[in-house]
Amino acid sequence: MSNSDFDNEMDRYFNDPEYRRKKAQNESDDDNKEHISGGGFFSGWNMKNQSPFKWAGIIGGVFIIACTGFLIYLLSGLPSIEDLENPKTAIASQVKSRDGVVLDRFYTENRTYVSYEEISPHVINALIATEDHRFYNHWGVDIQGIFAAVFQMVTTGDVRGASTISQQLARNLYKRIGRDFSLIRKFREIITAVEIENNYTKREIIEMYLNTVEFPNSAFGIQSAARTHYGKEARELTVQEAATLIGSLQAVYRYNPRLNPELAMGRRNTILMQLNKRGFIGDKAYTKLQQDSLALNYHPPSKTRRESKYFGQYVRQQIEGWAEENNYNLNTDGLTIYTTIDSRLQKYAQQAVETKLDSLQKVFVDEWTSSSGDYMDRLWNRYPQFLPSFIEETDRYKNGFSKYDTDQRSVVMEKLMQDEAFVDSVKRARTRLEAGFVGIDPTNGHILCWIGGSNYGNVQFDHVYQAKRQAGSTFKPFAYTVAIDNGYKPYYKLSDTPQTFRQKNGNTWNVSNYGASSGNMVTLREGLARSLNNVTVGLLPEIAGAPNTKSVEDLMPAGRKIKQMAENMGINLDGVEPYPSLALGTADVSLLELTSAYTTFANQGVHIEPLAITRIEDKAGNVIKEYNSEHRQEVISPETAYIMIDMLRGIIRGGEGYYGTGVRLQSRYNIKQDMAGKTGTTQNAADTWFMGMTPHIVMGAWVGGADRRVRFPVTSSTGQGARTALPMVGRFMNLASADPEAPWAYDPFDPPPGFVMPRERTEQNNGNNTGTGRIDW
Repeated sequence: MSNSDFDNEMDRYFNDPEYRRKKAQNESDDDNKEHISGGGFFSGWNMKNQSPFKWAGIIGGVFIIACTGFLIYLLSGLPSIEDLENPKTAIASQVKSRDGVVLDRFYTENRTYVSYEEISPHVINALIATEDHRFYNHWGVDIQGIFAAVFQMVTTGDVRGASTISQQLARNLYKRIGRDFSLIRKFREIITAVEIENNYTKREIIEMYLNTVEFPNSAFGIQSAARTHYGKEARELTVQEAATLIGSLQAVYRYNPRLNPELAMGRRNTILMQLNKRGFIGDKAYTKLQQDSLALNYHPPSKTRRESKYFGQYVRQQIEGWAEENNYNLNTDGLTIYTTIDSRLQKYAQQAVETKLDSLQKVFVDEWTSSSGDYMDRLWNRYPQFLPSFIEETDRYKNGFSKYDTDQRSVVMEKLMQDEAFVDSVKRARTRLEAGFVGIDPTNGHILCWIGGSNYGNVQFDHVYQAKRQAGSTFKPFAYTVAIDNGYKPYYKLSDTPQTFRQKNGNTWNVSNYGASSGNMVTLREGLARSLNNVTVGLLPEIAGAPNTKSVEDLMPAGRKIKQMAENMGINLDGVEPYPSLALGTADVSLLELTSAYTTFANQGVHIEPLAITRIEDKAGNVIKEYNSEHRQEVISPETAYIMIDMLRGIIRGGEGYYGTGVRLQSRYNIKQDMAGKTGTTQNAADTWFMGMTPHIVMGAWVGGADRRVRFPVTSSTGQGARTALPMVGRFMNLASADPEAPWAYDPFDPPPGFVMPRERTEQNNGNNTGTGRIDW
């Protein structure tokens, strides 16, 4: 375009309004076309035609949208109103004895919640002095502290914390806030802290904080920390102890007083200095306290109350179905389960089992070890198949086929047998003795003490209710009960001679005593007191209704009656055939079942199912479940029960001209109170038992190999119930009866009203059993 043309164009543009409008419209259309055709994102914008107000509005809108988005994102990470009003903290459920002692805990975090009043004021003072000394003056955020922290960072470069107790509680309570170092997290923390201050009092905030914070050694909350580190309650903590625990919060591993005592002491002294600075302790006290040692009394959480861990797991099994049905979590809901256990009897049972089992283990090893041989060499020589079978059950054997690239058993076994250290470890692990002990109140079925094994930390298998072992002679009283209940008298006599019974398949069943047979006529009372197999089996033809039979098949009715009697008294014999040998204790039973069955004798013939739990409370103390002994059954008459008690007294007292198998309870442990009992030893000496009864407690003890293949030497007198299980009962009774605070009574067994004990007539028994001591079938 020439200069003249340009001048003409400009004159028309400024002097002709209609031309200007057309010109502007044409340029706008051209710009739109360029934008549509791909001229770039901003090419459709004609900057010189846009109003400044329009641009301010666009920028303002974008800013508002961005702020709204940020606010929504920020709020999405905050706890809800419901969460603020009902913060969820994982609280351990507690299993308590009837006298209020904690026996066990179920938890994911080892935490026991305590109120503000149950916390030592020294702890509260140490917390405030160290973490937030303006706690009572701010509304969740310490503005002065924030400015001080910023000033220090700008002037010195050092970073110091400015979080209040409320802000820290926000992090502890609400995991959604997180712990990452970021501006977003800090905003969320501040907002939540303010909300906490609006919803709770200062005392409640302190209480929640000290119950939620983690201390060293997996202790959550101040109560668990006090118990773990000092073996005491939170309210009992001293100034030094409070300073140590609060000081550890800065870094629970670094200032762990167990692992790093020097660092922990230095940190403790820093807390003491803060207490002095804030006026909680004086100068003289500060000077003295910082010289004191840490003085820990450490109780590992995994081992605390280990004597009750077996029982605690039994309780869990009993209630976990109910808890699931009613939407309770045993690990997090802070339930309190009250049980029938008495903590004092529990302690003495544990002591008795530990003391006697340790001494028995040494005797057991010595009896199987020759004077010049290796560890228990006589056992491996006597039973050469034991060691290979033990090795085959190890992980090293199972992994050996791939390790040695073979499918040959002999190759793996040869390789492993060459490792002497490994073989020795297998020998020692598999020849360990185990024990179980339980005490039950016969009048109501309440379980008073329960020791399921030697150490729950090593072996979780419970020998009170999980293990079923051969009952041996402790089963004999059920055969005698059938006879007494059917009219036989304690003075009825049978021959003490070995007996043989034929089977239809041509085999024979040969019976003899554990010791020698006298061949004399012996009363039922003496036969039971001396645990004579000959006399027990001699009863079977009588109660089967076939007095002169020598056929095993003819004795089956007696087996059925004995089985039924034992089941009525509380023993589960499902799947057990009622063979006559049942009378000698061939069935496998649990210690809990057997002890429960014996309570029937002590409770005048009434069997009450064992009861472990009385009630359950929620974390607020409301009773949400109650338990009672629901199953009561009169199994035998009070007269039969008392006659059996009187006959079982003979186990302890002996009789005219003979000793009972449990006489050591009097001679060795000086037990003088009215008591009945029964020893038991299986034929291969793998299981040994003792059942002891008083009117207020029935005690059952079992001792045997942790592996049921392991047994005492058959020729050894040590491997008898009278020398293994009985001493545990004797020791327990000595300890419990010596404690004036323990629930122990000396009442005798009372006969039923009007009852007269049957006495032998002079004309009774001329050797042919035709007198009044038996029933004529």
